[in-house]
This record gives sequence, C-alpha cells and structure tokens, in this order.
Amino acid sequence: KLIVAVEHDEIPRLKALYERGLQNNVPGLKLIGAKEIQEKEPFCRGLMALDSPYTGIVDYKQVAQSYARDFQEAGGTILTDFEVTNMEMAKESSPESEDGLKYPVIVRNKK
Repeated sequence: KLIVAVEHDEIPRLKALYERGLQNNVPGLKLIGAKEIQEKEPFCRGLMALDSPYTGIVDYKQVAQSYARDFQEAGGTILTDFEVTNMEMAKESSPESEDGLKYPVIVRNKK
C-alpha cells in the first residue's frame, strides 16, 4: 500500500504517519520518492509516499462491531435508524444531566 503526498503541505503529515508507524513496529515501512512511487505504481504520481508492503485488508464491519462492543461495555448506547442532523460541544451541562460535562457532545436528530 502506498499513501501518497501530492502537495508539499502533505509531506509533514506523511512523515508524522511514518514516525507513528515506526513507533508501532509496522514491518517494512519506508518513505519513498517520486521515482520509486512510479516504479511501484506506474500510473501513480506524487512527491513522496509511505510504502507499507505488509498492510492488509480488513473487514471493516467486523472492526466496527468490535468498537461497538467496547462502547457498550463502557456504558454507551448505540442507536440505529437515527439520522444525525447536528453535533456540537456542550457549553455547560443541562440540569437533568447526571454525568455533568463528562460527555460534552450534543448529538441532534430531526426530532
């Protein structure tokens, strides 16, 4: 997998991602230049890329279900068929709130 920087302002983020990958012991991770990008992917153009040869494909549904279990075990509630129309940070907790500002995000729907 190549993560490609096509603009100069993307390079610092790419390098930060590379550093995080090294800290997390991602195998085979390396930064490559424009010429190496074209050698790996002939139709790809970029200034610099992060080459991660052992990146795998995951079943995101399974990942999301795992997050959902963790969230529910921590006391969270998952709502389905709930169209979110707005999210904002709470400025102060409502009088009926038992949690105070422990969870300072307000999620609104059409109702």
